[in-house]
Amino acid sequence: MQIREATSENAQTVKTDLLVPGYRETTAVDPEFSELDEDGVADVGVERWLDDDDRVLFVAEREREGASALAGHISAGRYDSPPIYARGPYANVDGLYVKPAHRRDGVAAALFDRVEAWARDRDCEHVAVSAHVDNAAAVAMYDERFERTF
Repeated sequence: MQIREATSENAQTVKTDLLVPGYRETTAVDPEFSELDEDGVADVGVERWLDDDDRVLFVAEREREGASALAGHISAGRYDSPPIYARGPYANVDGLYVKPAHRRDGVAAALFDRVEAWARDRDCEHVAVSAHVDNAAAVAMYDERFERTF
């Protein structure tokens, strides 16, 4: 498995294979809260992660049947903590999706490892994540993953 930054060359594939299916899966968890604007879905792209030094979008590629295919993505941004807190910057994971065929194979863990390294390189003190309360699989994964600190 290879974890690398998304590029403008594979932007359409990332959108079609990872972003849009992830958005649709999120909507299925809570359609009222996560109702999609189809015009927004049509216009979505990876540019906001590519054009900002404080944001990143990593993709996981796996070899399957002799060809490389996208298996998942993670996106994050670096933010300064509010000045009322005596702590430094943090990274916030704002997107994670692994295709169903690649789940429970370590793809999400590898993506988190890479985003944590990215955060450390930017002097972040912690990584923040959130999940919809009804997304039991995500909540369980985050609880297990973040019992430790980096």
